[in-house]
Amino acid sequence: MDYVQIAAGMASHIREAVRPLIGKAAARNIAGAASSGDATFGIDCIAEEAVISFIEANKLNVAIYTEDEGLREFGNPEATLIIDPIDGSRPAMAGFESCVVSVAVTRYGEKARMRDVVAGCIYEIKHDRAFAAEKGCGAKIFEGGTQVAISPTAVKDVTRAAWTTEVAGRPLDKIAVVIADPLAASSITGGFFVLNSTAFSLTRLVNGQLSAVADVAGRLLKDFPSSRQDFIKAGNNRVIGLFPYDFAAAAFIAMEAGCVVTDAWGRSLDDINLLDSTEANIQSMLAASTPELHGQFLNMINDGFRRLDDEGSD
Repeated sequence: MDYVQIAAGMASHIREAVRPLIGKAAARNIAGAASSGDATFGIDCIAEEAVISFIEANKLNVAIYTEDEGLREFGNPEATLIIDPIDGSRPAMAGFESCVVSVAVTRYGEKARMRDVVAGCIYEIKHDRAFAAEKGCGAKIFEGGTQVAISPTAVKDVTRAAWTTEVAGRPLDKIAVVIADPLAASSITGGFFVLNSTAFSLTRLVNGQLSAVADVAGRLLKDFPSSRQDFIKAGNNRVIGLFPYDFAAAAFIAMEAGCVVTDAWGRSLDDINLLDSTEANIQSMLAASTPELHGQFLNMINDGFRRLDDEGSD
């Protein structure tokens, strides 16, 4: 089985199915809730249907794990596909470019950990640009079907970093305390953005548009269990955050491009269970284009968590 070809074919097929809905009113209809607790929109339903039609048309023997439906098996699986049919549903509904199709591939087995990813593909929905990687072979970017060079930035100082964080369903007051230092240091001479798609943001490390990506929510939940009520309020009575399907392909591609990708404690992602979208498996992330920049961000985030702890004890 050609893992990269399967990932790219699936991603391209989903993209073609949902692209006509980008920015259209029909995409905004709320259809229910995903297995993770996040909202499911009309455009997500079309994407899920495209997943099944690709499997049936190509007679694939695979297991798939998607945001909305969880784990399913087709035939005698030879591989497991971790799919986020649309990462960035809200930008897609608004017609913004920060929305992608994400497909990661692991060999089939009872477990699928981040260390088991062997291939991944991210396809932008609005533009004809794809990011792909095979384990041990580096990352590639294709524009209009033509391969172009990967170009992670060489930025080593947070003051020059263009970076993004995720805020959807997160308690903004506490997140702001944690990221205050890198935000203040970079907002004028670098840049700070909220793009609402972790997979899109991570691919920006590969093409050099961003130098860092952070999501501290998972660490906040675990280090400060009392913050759960704040998450429930921010998430419309659900605790939502960064789930493995959000980043399985994109983090793999970024690491194959030479970027540093860890959780918000600075730990490896290798043992993360990719087939679990429960609250207990909400993750955090810190990714940077250089080790030096990653270290600076980690120190500042650690300081932010200490500050949050001090404020709580006052």
